[in-house]
Amino acid sequence: MKLFFALLAALPVATSAWMTMSIAQGLPLRRSVAKFTDEPIPAEAITKAVEAASMAPNHFMSEPTRMYDLGSEAVGKLKELNEAKAKMFDGIPGWMLVTIKTEHLDENGGISTKLALEDHAAVACATQNFMQSLTEDGVGTKWMTGALGIDPVEIMKVAGASEDEKMMGMIWYGKSAKDLSELKAPPRKLSVEDIMTKVA
Repeated sequence: MKLFFALLAALPVATSAWMTMSIAQGLPLRRSVAKFTDEPIPAEAITKAVEAASMAPNHFMSEPTRMYDLGSEAVGKLKELNEAKAKMFDGIPGWMLVTIKTEHLDENGGISTKLALEDHAAVACATQNFMQSLTEDGVGTKWMTGALGIDPVEIMKVAGASEDEKMMGMIWYGKSAKDLSELKAPPRKLSVEDIMTKVA
């Protein structure tokens, strides 16, 4: 095992984060971050993370993932939509809105058809890739949805997203106030045996 890591360390650094992830080895370990610093995040780290997101599996290359990196003007509008959380929002350096763009919504505009559900799963995978890549570059993340306290439709309007998109989540990102290696995962209730069933 020591020889393996020595050889791995000697390999040239890949240009895209998705090429260098090793989730099976537990590195990098993504955890939800609650408090951030105001240290700027290199644009390259964001680009690599979006590249990683784009490599998520998707049905017949439907590529349903869309992302909106919100600046201070857009965040200011979100603060106006929930003034009670404006102070908390001030402590979040990066805001990445993730949406799903699919042609397979049901007659009510919902995500219930087979292909829409497959696109939904693809965007979820893309979002995890995005956060995992940022973790590799020492950037903390947190996936937010209802806790923002803002109607998703209004959030989409602020971002300028098209009407045929649906919000998947808002990814907060930035340098964690606490070292990422010190963040512990909440204990899982289910074991591997609970999750996986071996079928002969």
